[in-house]
Amino acid sequence: MAAAENTKKRGTGLTGAAGEYYVAAELSLRGWLATPTIKNAPGTDVLAQYREAGILVAIQTKTASFGNQFMMNAGIERPSMADNEWVVLVKLHEIKSRPSFFVVPLNHVAAAAYAQHRRWLGTPGQGGQEHRDNPRRTLIAKRFLDYEDRWDLLLQPTSAVPNLLGADYAECIAAWGVPPGHPGMPSRE
Repeated sequence: MAAAENTKKRGTGLTGAAGEYYVAAELSLRGWLATPTIKNAPGTDVLAQYREAGILVAIQTKTASFGNQFMMNAGIERPSMADNEWVVLVKLHEIKSRPSFFVVPLNHVAAAAYAQHRRWLGTPGQGGQEHRDNPRRTLIAKRFLDYEDRWDLLLQPTSAVPNLLGADYAECIAAWGVPPGHPGMPSRE
């Protein structure tokens, strides 16, 4: 079966599971004790502990297949007051090639998703029609490039991580704001 055919037949559940296992494997290679959680664990797909430093992190994985953007629901906009909640965006490529990983504090993703969605709602669609609100959120990998393979960020509290979002998302947040209850975004590095 050709790689493209195989990719088309893989459902979203399998794509998500692949992302979770890729993240656990990458963390294990870097000395973390990492395990995917049981399904429906609220907000956590992978739990990981770096015993040498006494660090425990909760990671949500969001996986996009080859050629697709990151799709998630509105719940991703919910900010966290915890300093150990992360999102790892996993961009799958051709079979037999390593995915791209973007290691991002949850609150950075929450702010980007919120502001991007507000901008989309405020921008007329085809024929000048208003967009209808919906629970889908779309994020684009190239706007997270400065987080790519930044596994080292996991060693610090999420509140200490500088804003590495691409200029488009940073401008979008400046114009459209952050979700209610969000602790605010650090300055752009």
